[in-house]
Amino acid sequence: MSHIQYLDELVKEYLLFRGFSQTLRSLDNELKIDKDKGFRVDRLVDQVVSHIQTYDLVGLRELWAHLDKRIFAHLPHTLLPCVRKLETSILRLYVVNTIQTNKPDKLVEFFEKMAQELQSQAEWREWFILPYLKGVEENSSFAMYFTRQWQDTLLVSLHNFFAVVFQSIELPTLASYRDEASKIARLQEDNELLRARLSALTTSDQPSLEHLVVPDPPPPSHLMDDFYNIAQEAPSSESQLKSLKTILFGLGGGLPTSPILGRRATGGAASASPQPSPIAAQAPSSNNHGGTSVFTHSVARRTSSQAPAEEKKRTRSSSVASMSSRNSGEHIPVKRLVQTSASTTRQSRSPTKIRPQEDPMSSAKMEVTSDKASFLLLGQEEYSEHRAVVTHAVFNPSGTLVASADTDGVVKLWSPSPSPKTQSGLVVKSAVTALEWLPRGERFLLLATKAASLRLYDSRDKKTVWETGPDSCPVLKDQRIMGVRVSPGEGSAVISVAPRVRPQGTSTPPAPPSLHTIDMKSLKIESSYRLDGVVVNGCIMNHNGGLLVCGCNDGSVRIIDLRCPDVIASWPAHQGEVFTVRLSPQENNIYTIGSDNRFACWSMAQTGARVMDHVLHDRAAGPFLVGVGSGGTGRSVLLRPYGPLFALHQDGEHVLTCSPSGPIVYKVCENGLEQVLQVGGHKSPVVTVDWCNALQCGTSVAAALDGSVTVATLMRQ
Repeated sequence: MSHIQYLDELVKEYLLFRGFSQTLRSLDNELKIDKDKGFRVDRLVDQVVSHIQTYDLVGLRELWAHLDKRIFAHLPHTLLPCVRKLETSILRLYVVNTIQTNKPDKLVEFFEKMAQELQSQAEWREWFILPYLKGVEENSSFAMYFTRQWQDTLLVSLHNFFAVVFQSIELPTLASYRDEASKIARLQEDNELLRARLSALTTSDQPSLEHLVVPDPPPPSHLMDDFYNIAQEAPSSESQLKSLKTILFGLGGGLPTSPILGRRATGGAASASPQPSPIAAQAPSSNNHGGTSVFTHSVARRTSSQAPAEEKKRTRSSSVASMSSRNSGEHIPVKRLVQTSASTTRQSRSPTKIRPQEDPMSSAKMEVTSDKASFLLLGQEEYSEHRAVVTHAVFNPSGTLVASADTDGVVKLWSPSPSPKTQSGLVVKSAVTALEWLPRGERFLLLATKAASLRLYDSRDKKTVWETGPDSCPVLKDQRIMGVRVSPGEGSAVISVAPRVRPQGTSTPPAPPSLHTIDMKSLKIESSYRLDGVVVNGCIMNHNGGLLVCGCNDGSVRIIDLRCPDVIASWPAHQGEVFTVRLSPQENNIYTIGSDNRFACWSMAQTGARVMDHVLHDRAAGPFLVGVGSGGTGRSVLLRPYGPLFALHQDGEHVLTCSPSGPIVYKVCENGLEQVLQVGGHKSPVVTVDWCNALQCGTSVAAALDGSVTVATLMRQ
């Protein structure tokens, strides 16, 4: 990733050449506060160490939360425990530093700020005694953490973990020029070799087929998994063996596969007993119980620079081969899009032919419709605590809780495993139209109602933190909330409002539909934006909260720069309303579903360019008819969907959709969608779905018109 800085300079040079001075200044300002540090591992580790040395707990938590959202969230779910172990070890290193540098006030401050988050974690229970314990360095339970070996090994492991993760992430097209150049050079060499052999064959007196034999290319050497090798290193004493593996790495002890890359050793050399990596072998083993500073993170840089040149060459070639294979598809877009007028619309630049889909509901049984099914249904259970139409059913970030709400204003919080069980609940005055967990934790839930009330609920203390509505917020008067989206930093939220249906004869015209940005602490409106009478049905933010992708009731998709705010891109996407929009995990594509029962994919890099378009099965996006009344007065009314109509898997290649008898899993292909699994399990049409990828097995939730909610455990093959 060292060429990223060079690429930044090329972009600056181009902007300067084009005369885009304002864009250049914006790029410089964002580079100054870049938390990724240009994907420079040494600089990132330096930043972590700097936060610990300066006792900047807030900065340390914000940096890790950014990495968790931007990088770690896209790792396989099997590696999430490893990320959590590293986070725990870094926080413990912070605590150790406050003790070794004799800062008891910072130690007390740490536990005061982190108490609510750490008190429920078993591995932290003994640590709350540290502010009141004398001679901590000599205590058998904590002595290991004050040794030089533990501290140095942690920093080296952190360095290697970042290096492996950054080498494995997918790069955008512009950043893949090295891979393309290497591929072209390799092809040119092969062509020259073939020309030489052909020339030798034609000029030879005794031609033979041996001249035409081209040796097979050598298999690419895999990335050296130093983090895994360090986990296999034996510490200086037997008493530290279990602690180091359990606390630092968690996944290393005795496993036959690498916890980072999940790869078994192959070939003759790999089948032999593993040798310690050059980085792992040089980790210091001396103990230091003194009160000096604990940080010698330069070990990571020094040992990395001393690695053999051949090892670096193999690592680089493996990285090139790995990224080239993944980059053959789609790429991460540039952060800033080309600005267009709010009224500008674009037609699809590369429309694909819409491929009709056979009705998947022709079979009443749950069955796999593809010969190469990528998911299996392991189990399914029902949660039946709602008596009205369920509008939302969403997982919290860790997948331990589900929040579901219905049109009667009943909100339930329940655990999906091992069997659905209600934890808490509340009742609001109107139908719930928006429900979202705050992204940084699994505690706070933001919900909005059709009566334009907004409420933040604490799921741990089971109480309402704050509530606002038309009485305290004038912009919500005579409005209904269509959707809510919380920024990644949780400092603000964007709410979409539309006027309520007013009785005939009312002289005062209703306020037009608009978007409002509200401060989550002061509950004050920061900014408002109108889209010329267009209602935003659903929206999604990018990773830094700078861009808002909106699905509108006029069938268009709009991208809004929240820093202006202004519409920077707009194009017609569906014939009818756009109900749900989602970003791919790498944020290079936009997925939409509309009232025309079509599922479409759009490019973020080339805004408005259609990547894929597919006609879904019947009633995947409605219309949803609900019976009201009883006896002879019974009638059916059309229900507007408020919750998401589809959910994406973390791989970005599979999508979960609604259907009349249960959710359906599709695989996203170039020419459309391929049905993989019909989950089923419902007697009434499903109106909203969600998919959690934080657990070991992927768990999905689906809610139906009759109030039933099912939890299905789906295993990826």
